[in-house]
Amino acid sequence: MLLTAPQVEPVSLADIKAYLKIDQDAEDDLLRAFLSAARVHLEHMTGHHLVSQTWRVLLEGPLGETFRLPLQPVAELLTLSVVEADGTATELDVSGLSIFQTDNPATLANLDGFLLSGKQRLQIDVETGFGPTAEDVPEPLRLAMKMIVAEWYERRLIADPSLIPALAGALRPLIAPYRNLRL
Repeated sequence: MLLTAPQVEPVSLADIKAYLKIDQDAEDDLLRAFLSAARVHLEHMTGHHLVSQTWRVLLEGPLGETFRLPLQPVAELLTLSVVEADGTATELDVSGLSIFQTDNPATLANLDGFLLSGKQRLQIDVETGFGPTAEDVPEPLRLAMKMIVAEWYERRLIADPSLIPALAGALRPLIAPYRNLRL
């Protein structure tokens, strides 16, 4: 569950207007909507949140010594709680978990050795994203976002980039290093 949405987009309105060679303000709202939708779509395509945002993750017990977190990239573990079947929560120290960010998706190691029964859930509030500013986002992903917005702006509709062959082919090498592989 999203707790705190991104405060900026990876591509600013000024950047996309320069990319599209637009010098009037009449369609700024449309461009802002395309930028937001393109970020969400690119996050879905890659499995990575682009700019800082806060999420709450609930993992069902039982959990072993290591488990995968379904969000990438993990910037920080904020809070950690065990939630009982009746809804009561007991907060744990986040230092009891270690993040292995090189795994895709990130793996958490249970350093304190706490165990969850099948009726318990682990609640983790986590900050994800490459960082809080647009400049923290890798340039290939920012360029991919500009290309998606440009296509949508030209067509005047939001379409799945994978269904537009020329765009899909152009995006592939830009986003490939950042995609989550699902086996």
